[in-house]
Amino acid sequence: MTPPLDKSASGHDGEAAGPAPSSELGLGAVSARDPEELLQGVAAAVGQALDLSTVDVWTFAPDADTLCCRAFWSREPSPAGSMVGAAVALDQSHDLRRLVLTAEVVERHADDDLTVAEAAALRRRGFLSRVDVPLLAGAEVLGIVTVGDARRVRRLTEEERTQLRGLCRLAAIVLRTTDLYERERDRGRHLLELLESGRGMVVGYRIEGAADRARSEVKRLLSGMSCETDVVLRQDQGSFALVTAAGGGLRRWEADVLARQAVELQQPEQGRTAHGTARLVVPLVADGKALGLLQITAQLPRRFRKDEVEMIRLLADQTAAAFATVRAYRALESRSATDSVTGLYSRWYYYERLYAEVARGRRYSQPLSVIVAELDGYEQLAAEPDEARRNAVLAGFARALKGSLRDRVDVAFRLGGGRFALLLPNTPGIEAGAGLVAERVRATLEDARLRDDDLGGLGRYTVSLGVAEFPRHAEDADDLALAAEAAAGRAGAAGGNQVVLSVATV
Repeated sequence: MTPPLDKSASGHDGEAAGPAPSSELGLGAVSARDPEELLQGVAAAVGQALDLSTVDVWTFAPDADTLCCRAFWSREPSPAGSMVGAAVALDQSHDLRRLVLTAEVVERHADDDLTVAEAAALRRRGFLSRVDVPLLAGAEVLGIVTVGDARRVRRLTEEERTQLRGLCRLAAIVLRTTDLYERERDRGRHLLELLESGRGMVVGYRIEGAADRARSEVKRLLSGMSCETDVVLRQDQGSFALVTAAGGGLRRWEADVLARQAVELQQPEQGRTAHGTARLVVPLVADGKALGLLQITAQLPRRFRKDEVEMIRLLADQTAAAFATVRAYRALESRSATDSVTGLYSRWYYYERLYAEVARGRRYSQPLSVIVAELDGYEQLAAEPDEARRNAVLAGFARALKGSLRDRVDVAFRLGGGRFALLLPNTPGIEAGAGLVAERVRATLEDARLRDDDLGGLGRYTVSLGVAEFPRHAEDADDLALAAEAAAGRAGAAGGNQVVLSVATV
């Protein structure tokens, strides 16, 4: 006699029996485009191969602790109709929970010594025999296959058990493939929802955060190709700036004819780079205004397809909306005259004072020097997960800057990230003037070990400094600021911890 329900029946003994050949499974006509058809085909294959009455395929949802019927096959029209869509909570059935938790095969027959509950379970489906087989992917239970015979008490032969195990392995493969398909389909749906709503792009109200998210999304959308993405902002004066990765701020970017055409016409443009790679330029448009562009280059022998361009355009719209939000937020925030982390004056106030000092220098024929100081290795500091430590380093550096300046004459500013500026009125840029101040700042920081009252020692840091003088290196405020930044960039590129004087242009 077959053991009662609480004793595992044979048929899940780890034998390496494989599925029957596909020609015997009746799956040839099943369309791989429809996962439900695949599962239905497997249910029919099991029922026909073993001459059963009904076959159900159930999937296990561990997050909901339920089994859901995904496919149903019946030799004869079932008076109860299809089981597809039915859901059973595992807390409603000790038998089902045991199937999922212990991966046992459970077999029961009407002439076994059954409990009242077990006999009732058979009668409820009209079965004289029933076998429940877990569907496994390694040790993970994906679901179960339930096979039943309503015509007679049916004990499977060893050959039939081997065939059933093989068919259930096939069902597990189909189930796993179906699950992966549905996950990918859901990912695409979620992506479209993200693109339409713009959720998640305003990361900490930072342009860099939105740009990083855009680059990440491009890689996901174009996962089948190797591509590079540039996120470029259009400045108020019409020039362009590249938003660098890893919190590196902005860098001047030269727009060619294709890029300017995309921005001016506010539509995607395609071409090829000088190296022959495919190039796609998509403008970032918000409220009818082009805020910048996405430039994507890829090693493709073809142009970007229409569906690829359309997806990137959706992403560009999302990114543009995020940029517009960040700019609005920053416009309000930047009206503050001081930086909350360092206590220095802010970037907004820096330009206000710079314009005023250049106008004064021009009126009275007095020199004016600007020093831009970039903390060496700021990328590593920006990646520091401890925000308190990161801010303490910036505050310590700010104190070192202020300690090197003339009180009530020179002014220090934080421009953002690890970049700072010093404004030195009536000071030439030669070694005896601003150059001397810059060297004093460099040496002070090199010799200092930054500390914080709460965090203790913060380590040693160095700085790269660029010096530019009005009117020797530039005749207006914007060019003067750019000249100092370019000099600081050359100092950093040369290894850091040094002072570079701007090249005279006038």
